[in-house]
Amino acid sequence: MDTEGYPAYRRLAGGGHYYRILDPLRFEELQRVGTRWLHHDVDARAYPEQVRVREMLAMLEPFEPLEEEEWDRVRQLASGPR
Repeated sequence: MDTEGYPAYRRLAGGGHYYRILDPLRFEELQRVGTRWLHHDVDARAYPEQVRVREMLAMLEPFEPLEEEEWDRVRQLASGPR
């Protein structure tokens, strides 16, 4: 499987959802719900999930680019104090 360009980072416009795309069939999502953060590991086996990955990679609305540093910062927030 081609791994060029991975991981790729995106966020949903307006914040609250951050994505790290690992390959065409896998991504991680950090989702803010109130004051808590949820972490989802997604295997995009179903066709709608694969379309979502393609839309994220193409940065179609409502997806925006995200810097790796911002992902790391949010991931640290989601992990909480250690």
